[in-house]
Amino acid sequence: MAVTKQKKTLSKDKSINIAIIAMGGQGGGVLSKWILDMAEAQGYLAQYTSVPGVAQRTGATIYYIELFPAHLADTKKQNPVLALTPIPGDVDIVIASEMMEAGRSLMRGFVTEETTLIASDHRDYAIVEKQEMGDGRRELSNVRSLAEKMAGTYICFDMDTAARAAGSVISSVLFGALAGSNALPFGRAIFEKTITESKRAVDANLRGFALGYENAQKGDTPEINPESNPESNPEINPEGKEDEEAKGGLVPSASVAPLLARMKESFPPHAHFLITEGLKKLVDYQGPTYANLYLDRLKIFTDMDAEMGGAKKKWRLSKDMARYLALAMSYDDLIRVADLKTRATRFDRFRDEVKAAPGQIITVSEYMHPRLQEVCDVLPTWLGGFLLQRSSLNVFFQKGRRISTTKLGGFLLLSFMAKLKWLRTKSLRYKVEAERLSAWMDDVKKAVSDNYDLACEVAGLQRLMKGYGDTYDRGLENTAKIMSLYPSFKEEKTAASILENLKSAALKDEEGKELSKAIHALNVSVG
Repeated sequence: MAVTKQKKTLSKDKSINIAIIAMGGQGGGVLSKWILDMAEAQGYLAQYTSVPGVAQRTGATIYYIELFPAHLADTKKQNPVLALTPIPGDVDIVIASEMMEAGRSLMRGFVTEETTLIASDHRDYAIVEKQEMGDGRRELSNVRSLAEKMAGTYICFDMDTAARAAGSVISSVLFGALAGSNALPFGRAIFEKTITESKRAVDANLRGFALGYENAQKGDTPEINPESNPESNPEINPEGKEDEEAKGGLVPSASVAPLLARMKESFPPHAHFLITEGLKKLVDYQGPTYANLYLDRLKIFTDMDAEMGGAKKKWRLSKDMARYLALAMSYDDLIRVADLKTRATRFDRFRDEVKAAPGQIITVSEYMHPRLQEVCDVLPTWLGGFLLQRSSLNVFFQKGRRISTTKLGGFLLLSFMAKLKWLRTKSLRYKVEAERLSAWMDDVKKAVSDNYDLACEVAGLQRLMKGYGDTYDRGLENTAKIMSLYPSFKEEKTAASILENLKSAALKDEEGKELSKAIHALNVSVG
């Protein structure tokens, strides 16, 4: 999304009040310093304060700047009294580092018809969004429309993407957007001179500044195609919680090329994107042979979809099964956890997050608390089943352990566990998951001939199965509760919506209170 609405330059003969709302690590302090240095160099008296939030995402830091023309103070022969915090209705410029912060600035009354609002259209998910069992993302269309309606000048585009494209940080793009807004009575060269004189990552910051300036000036940027962006496509990543370490492309190779060729030849084009994502996940998870098994299983459902006139339903069953089958086949276990925790990309991300200098040593300590069940799950079927019956072994798994993956011993331990992928298909957990997977696929097959929409909802039961340990067990329990009721309503005309409501209720809270209410209501209506 890109919006530029109206532009006006503030007078040099009045004070200028600026509120910057940014999270930790986004350079709000750097941006504030640039504005202060620039204003003082141009003959303004400047004051800067900051009010930190509770945490990096539960509350952002508000940086407040007041600029007062020095020539007015000289005329009055007295210094101005400047405020320490922004006052609702009296803020000339609001700069928000992402859309939720733009929404908060609207709620606080900082934005009026006299305000220039500059906001990045991207999202950094809040803790309350991430902790939801289902899709906890907040709808922001109302924030966007309200911002456009309320602000006198409104500039909005994806500044995070622009910053990454420039190899910079978002503060430089925000500074460029501020310059491009023409709100401050300073030319572009003055802004750029401020960056240069700061002597901080000058080249990268100038590139970010240029992108921010140009997008603010022209008011449009290329639209992101949701079909090619998993994070913006709810069909692929509805919770927005994909592990960073698990992301990556499908590396072309002699073993992978046949998978893509088979997909293009034998599967409906409408499902190709989701199937490709599934192949990425499963090649990374277990290898090309395992990914080929995914295609074998999926082919059954795409063929059924074709027979049922899938085109009329936009191939919903094919796409749902492409997604949920990949999730079902890539369940989390100790091997997966160890694999993700020892990836080089993870350590690179840690260094980037703490802004570690080249050569600076950082220490990473992982808290791990596997239960006897998780340990037995990765062992061969016979051995895992045998040990699982020995409840006395639980005494060794009562306490969690901290393992430092930046020390040789800890890294080698988890690295060894990660290399046990070859054992996975012979493990106790694999046998259990294969049986559950078979039962789930059978339920979808039985439903599709009589009720296409219901079959899609049954496919979506896999959405409840996520996470690791207790979280996964809770999903299993909720699924079992729902399927125990399934025979009582599957013949109903509204069976699909009933099942959808039960799944939504199961994802609302960990305690299962909403699901219990939904089940009680269903028993009353059906009974």
